[in-house]
Amino acid sequence: MAHDDVNYDPFDYALHDDPYQVYRRLRDEAPVFHNARFDFWALSRYDDCLAAVRNFGLFSSAQGTTLEPLKAQLPVLINADPPVHTRMRHLIAGLFTPAKVAVLEDNVRTLARTLLAPHRDAGRIDIITDFAAKLPMAIICRLLGFPSADEDKLRDWTDTVVHRDEGVFEMPDEGMHATIALFGYFDEDMKRRAGEPPRDDIIAALMAAEAAGELTHEEVLGYIFILSIAGNETTTKLIGNMVFQLHRHPDQLALLRADPALLPSAIEETMRFDGPTQMMARTTTREVELHGRTIPAGAKVALLFTCANRDERKYEHAEMYDIRRNPRDHLGFGGGLHACLGAALARLEAKVAMEELLAMMGDFAVDEAGLQRMHSPQVRGFTHVPVTFTA
Repeated sequence: MAHDDVNYDPFDYALHDDPYQVYRRLRDEAPVFHNARFDFWALSRYDDCLAAVRNFGLFSSAQGTTLEPLKAQLPVLINADPPVHTRMRHLIAGLFTPAKVAVLEDNVRTLARTLLAPHRDAGRIDIITDFAAKLPMAIICRLLGFPSADEDKLRDWTDTVVHRDEGVFEMPDEGMHATIALFGYFDEDMKRRAGEPPRDDIIAALMAAEAAGELTHEEVLGYIFILSIAGNETTTKLIGNMVFQLHRHPDQLALLRADPALLPSAIEETMRFDGPTQMMARTTTREVELHGRTIPAGAKVALLFTCANRDERKYEHAEMYDIRRNPRDHLGFGGGLHACLGAALARLEAKVAMEELLAMMGDFAVDEAGLQRMHSPQVRGFTHVPVTFTA
């Protein structure tokens, strides 16, 4: 039964402030929702989203993971189904295992301390602009071998790619220009390397795969594009969301201070409760019958991961933030074949970032009047999280 007054519009800025009441109504009243204005469907319950990410034959990624049509068909991992996806992912998956990522911890910690040093005595910091926006980009630039002088420029471009204008269905022109700028930058970097001794970084590994005929040049560029965006945006937002939730839930902060071993569990709970990846889209390859409704073949379907993560059918007291929960099966990193390749790196960066922040800040408070959100149908998080703290 469709409820005409339930509306989910991911391009509405008002929804970005607090989507959770709308999400609850979707789960309870319209688990298969159709948005007639933009002609897409949405799944909101945990079991339905999990089944969809596991069934790539029915819910395909080949038409992109955004609701709007692809402006250009880029050969990127995230927009591929098997067998192309299998080949591309196999080449790089080994670079992001927890063991490979663990050796970066000292690097991440040194960078975190360097970024925090100017703010230690100030008693105030913008968690995003002063710290969380800089740390992941610095790490991904190290992994890709880009000069640190280019970090700000690359971060601006990647932010522009994911931004959406209010009520507008497709990527703004600025986003397209930023995409072209990124591809141009990556191409120039690879041309420069051709005349240098080989380095030991991810791009060198991808170039070797291209030379061996395992990847096309376009696929290599697509890889670097996804790594630079995914490695920047979501980790930044995770750190900001976590500081905000600990500010809002002082009882949970007290638990974490009393038992720092809870930090990995607290990160998982933040990913579940207020994760940065709101939604990923798929396209149906044939008709789907679900909850008494028929989704047609060739339809765009939004999989609402953050909504599914608050499904009471899956988690007890799902609308409560409880850092002792340790929900390792949440959909904050997606699932199935497209489960986030960089999850181990994101977990490491978030862990080190929070350890260093909590070590620097005694009592702290978010200045809620100064909070600013980013606007994207897919990514949820802040662009500004001003905090005052005692040393």
